[in-house]
Amino acid sequence: MMKKFGAVIVILLLSLAMIFQAGCSSSGDSGKTETKTETQGETKTQGETKTEGKAEDKAPQAKVMALGTHGVGSIVNAMGSGISTILSRELGAEVKTIASSGPAEWMQMMNTNEMDLGVLNNWDAEMGWKGGAGYDKISGGKGFPVMLITSGHKAANGVLVSEATGIKTVADMKGKRMVTTMTGSPGQTQIIKASMANLGLTEKDIKPAASPSVDAGVRAVIEGKADINGCAQPGMGVVAELDAGKGARFISFDPSPEALKRMQDLFPAVLVPLKPDKGNTGIKEDPTYLMQYDFYLVGRESLEEDVVYNIIKALWDKNKDLGAINKNLLDWTPENFIVDLFTVPFHPGAVKFYKEKGVWKDTHEKRQQELLAAKK
Repeated sequence: MMKKFGAVIVILLLSLAMIFQAGCSSSGDSGKTETKTETQGETKTQGETKTEGKAEDKAPQAKVMALGTHGVGSIVNAMGSGISTILSRELGAEVKTIASSGPAEWMQMMNTNEMDLGVLNNWDAEMGWKGGAGYDKISGGKGFPVMLITSGHKAANGVLVSEATGIKTVADMKGKRMVTTMTGSPGQTQIIKASMANLGLTEKDIKPAASPSVDAGVRAVIEGKADINGCAQPGMGVVAELDAGKGARFISFDPSPEALKRMQDLFPAVLVPLKPDKGNTGIKEDPTYLMQYDFYLVGRESLEEDVVYNIIKALWDKNKDLGAINKNLLDWTPENFIVDLFTVPFHPGAVKFYKEKGVWKDTHEKRQQELLAAKK
């Protein structure tokens, strides 16, 4: 009998000890026992009280955005890096510039939300959005979910040769080795097609070659692997390198109405006359006509309206800082943020901002609705 009574006493003492230990653990830091319960999407820990909706109870999360450009050394990459610098500073979010072969590479990443923004020309934007030439196979003919945020840089582009080749006229180009295809950029390949059409050339007139990028195409001219690069801009570092070595020369386009139409049938651009000066490397004749077209900052369609709104606000308010970063951002101004003949629709967050600023016109709204209807 005494043994049974003693066993009962031991069991009672052990039970009291366990209860006391549990009570201490729930109020102390060491030996903490977590019991998680899900209540309306909220995770709670025993001994903690959380009130939903209070900012101080939510841990801050770092936001990272990716901005796609052409390769390092290109003007597009330089512009994208400048834009990323301003946005990272003003938005409180890290905006990373992602160098690539071109929009045909980075635009695919918008389907998976791995890419948020991108800098590209107006033709690439249109074809990428529609799933048109150069983008039909990689998008399954559906196009990619890109929308316009701002227009900006107006690029001057032309056909570049080495002075060492003695090429000065279109007639001199015949029979020479010319880079006619940029494998990483359908838009730059299309620019070359439009350039050749303006000059009255076909691939039968030259010896066509391919290059992965504009920089690589100019590099081929520097190394003597090609005589002509069909697509380049005076402000490129690699053009200055060519000029310092073998000499760089841009071949003037034909400004006649007939030649201009042949060009514009293939690419949305105008012709601008340039004069030889310090900032126009490779311009040897006065005037030398180059083709000019718009560059865009685009964003994926699923970006929140407020995010896009704040992106434009940062670029609008701190606009003078852009030009200080890179000279090619000097014309990325509020006056150029909206062009009349934009080739892809504006993001709703952009429309909201421009309406508030009073710069969104009826003609812009009409164009917007036409583009949206065309994709349905």
